[in-house]
Amino acid sequence: MTSTVPRASRTPDPSRIWVRILGAMAALVAVGLVLRAGWFDPGRVQEFILSFGVMAPVIWSFLYLAAVFIPYATTVMTVAAGLAFGVVWGAILTYGVTLFASLLPFAVSRRLGRAWVERSIGNTRVEKYVDLINRHAFLIFFYLRLLPSIPYEVQNHIAGVTRITYRHFLLASALGNGPILVILVLLGDGLAAPASPRFWIGAGLYGLALLSPVLIALTRRALGKPPLFMDP
Repeated sequence: MTSTVPRASRTPDPSRIWVRILGAMAALVAVGLVLRAGWFDPGRVQEFILSFGVMAPVIWSFLYLAAVFIPYATTVMTVAAGLAFGVVWGAILTYGVTLFASLLPFAVSRRLGRAWVERSIGNTRVEKYVDLINRHAFLIFFYLRLLPSIPYEVQNHIAGVTRITYRHFLLASALGNGPILVILVLLGDGLAAPASPRFWIGAGLYGLALLSPVLIALTRRALGKPPLFMDP
């Protein structure tokens, strides 16, 4: 299907770009202030998760499966995995569980259809982008997994109402999930010592990941090209 969106409407809105940049900066500053003020005790979170002993990964996995329906909740759970299990085991655990968990909202949306999704997440995004996603489904979901633009949980619902196959959805997730999961786990591991280099490395990489879609959009705009996947 040929896109009928006028070229003028495809130009990124500068106000939205700056909102995203300022939002990412504000989030990082807020995390720093919360940690500095002592309102959040990473040690207690770590102690609570590990208090389940050998069952801790299992308990965490079940909590993650419930969180996959709540926007931004899986981000918190991934950071918690890094805090409790460290970078290596936290990354391995979240990578495997994330692939399985993403199929739950995907299957629900695929089975119940667009009407349920529109009531759950609003119909603006779905109506505006569903045809575009159908034409570039695999590449779009790989891009969304690799460079987070919208909440991971919402991505799963949107995928369910498109024509992307289960196989392509899993493949896009498997290839794209790794970098952002490692960054979040590294950030979580660094929370045990907020002044440590690994915390600031994780925070910096996560901030860069959040801004990457904006930087790509600005670069393409400077080169006179339409946004990704918007070529006629």
